[in-house]
Amino acid sequence: MQDDASEVKSRTDIIEVIGSYVQLRQSGGSFVGLCPFHSEKTPSFHVSRERQSFHCFGCGKGGDVYSFIMEIEGLGFRETLELLAERVGVELRAWSGERSKPAEKLGVREALEEAKNFFSESLSGPGGSSARAYLSRRNISGDDVSRFGLGWAPQSWDALARRLSSRGFSEEAILDAGLSAHGDRGLYDRFRGRITFPVNDENGRVVAFGGRLLDGDGAKYINSPEGSLFNKRRTLYLMDAAKRAIRERGRVVLVEGYMDAIRAHMAGFTETVASLGTSLTEEQASLIKRFSDLCCISYDADGAGQAAAIRGMYILQRHGVDVRVVTLPEGLDPDDVLSSDGGIGTFEASLAKSMPLPLYHAHIKKRDFTSPEHARAAKDEVLSGLASLAAFDVDEYIPRIARVFGMLEHNLRREIDVRRAERGMSGIMRNKKSETYDKGISDSPGVYIYEGVTVRDRRSADLECAFCALLWRDEKLRSRWTCGELVPFFSDEAALGIVTALVCGDDPGEIESRWRQIGERLSFECLARGDAVLSAGNLGAEHAAVVVEDIRRNAMNRRLEHIQPVVIRGEADAGLVAEYHDLIKKLKSPGRFGVF
Repeated sequence: MQDDASEVKSRTDIIEVIGSYVQLRQSGGSFVGLCPFHSEKTPSFHVSRERQSFHCFGCGKGGDVYSFIMEIEGLGFRETLELLAERVGVELRAWSGERSKPAEKLGVREALEEAKNFFSESLSGPGGSSARAYLSRRNISGDDVSRFGLGWAPQSWDALARRLSSRGFSEEAILDAGLSAHGDRGLYDRFRGRITFPVNDENGRVVAFGGRLLDGDGAKYINSPEGSLFNKRRTLYLMDAAKRAIRERGRVVLVEGYMDAIRAHMAGFTETVASLGTSLTEEQASLIKRFSDLCCISYDADGAGQAAAIRGMYILQRHGVDVRVVTLPEGLDPDDVLSSDGGIGTFEASLAKSMPLPLYHAHIKKRDFTSPEHARAAKDEVLSGLASLAAFDVDEYIPRIARVFGMLEHNLRREIDVRRAERGMSGIMRNKKSETYDKGISDSPGVYIYEGVTVRDRRSADLECAFCALLWRDEKLRSRWTCGELVPFFSDEAALGIVTALVCGDDPGEIESRWRQIGERLSFECLARGDAVLSAGNLGAEHAAVVVEDIRRNAMNRRLEHIQPVVIRGEADAGLVAEYHDLIKKLKSPGRFGVF
């Protein structure tokens, strides 16, 4: 796969790719624009065609063209590789090393596309009049039909199966695509007499269908069975259409069904996706987390459905997403609200008043707390849910939850702590944000932030990343120093790893391949940050010794600041005092050329 990655990257113009997302203008040897990953008014986002990298001096994000697509589209590396390979016309090897994709998967994907065309033709044809009338009554226009790929599965027993067979699709591919099933008379169509909704993966490729019955007996909605391309647990309806708006607006709106999601998009809430059921899964939670840290959930569920919805919400919260629950007028779902007069304003107001999950859970169980036969079970349910979350996610709501419970705050905290201990989570539920903030790194892997970081520390990290970039680009520099001459002076973890590997003789291509395999991003960002520093300072290989000198002096300054209070208080032994005076002497000596 590394050969493929290198070939695709060599054929890809990073300016052209990033320029399709960000308005760039040339400035010297690089291109600049407003960062797509954080809000800013002054451009701090730099892209270098020469180094094939990007870096934002505002939020610290950076990397190569793969890093950019993975971050902005929320894709894995393999998916990003396939996307860029298709763009530049490179045929990828399969995982086995052969140059062709598995024939059966190719057949399934093409069968699904053919089915989408068939359903679309059926909707616009003479047999689709009842479906068109239904959609018209629901105020779904022709443009909306095209926008969401809606179609019609005719009542015929096997019209789609016959069409696919006539186009050369194997029975195996048709079954794997979930379009037909086996009967006594052979294949028969799974979707009959239904409005169809194509279900895409996050890259916009059809992987399944949903179908709504217009009349007659049967389930109101059905979905494709799982196959080689479709896993319901990993799929969210309209995620491909919503992901750009999710990033721009900083939130996901999660609803339950096809029409809820479609109506929300039609009303302008294009950050909406549907889970196609109330039981949110671990995989769906991970997918949401890739795009946003905030999710507003608007489900219409009660009874057993409400219990499943609550379980799913806790799964999502435990994945690090701030879950807010939207309460709509009783008996209405998002489609009902948004279809009514003034519905957009009502829905927006409901989103604004959405309730944090801990408060919502206590609120919906409030009535049970006063019932002798239900109080204990309701209390245990809420407390167990709260105990499954990090203290950071619960603590600010303790006073209000205690009032709902009719308990003192300290008693409520004790109850939660007892359950945490029972779950064996007392030692691992610290919130990562509070641990990493002072280090200047957010809890998203590899994302630097500058709040809480001194200017000097930031410059130190800039220098270390810049030196990594110099070594990465220039093989001759790697043999100029030994690990012992460099490693003790590096403070940035990613830079230290890169320098150690390069000086010890590892090949950059092999290093990059390892990073891709384990999903490493911090190291890519370190190199991109270094490239940006070199470009901004017009620095090259001839400045490497100067950079190293500054890195060493920064390390000595850090050490001096660490031991100076001990020396001043008279608590240092003779060795530490000698080290203190030696550091002062070295730092006063000439030799600092001053890269910054």
